Amino acid sequence: MWHLIDLMIDFFIILVMIGIIVSLGFGLYFLVKDSGKTERTVWSLTIRVGLAALLLIILAIGFISR
Repeated sequence: MWHLIDLMIDFFIILVMIGIIVSLGFGLYFLVKDSGKTERTVWSLTIRVGLAALLLIILAIGFISR
């Protein structure tokens, strides 16, 4: 049972890290393409910060559960 929970936590950590990298890529793309005229860069980086906070929460849960 615990092994399954550990695998799920590992999966969510990897998924959130991929989301952070994708969001960072979108932020860079929107920064270059829009030249700062739209707020898509801000939204993309806001999502990245939210995902980073989620990653810290998932890591804390992982440490507590062990």
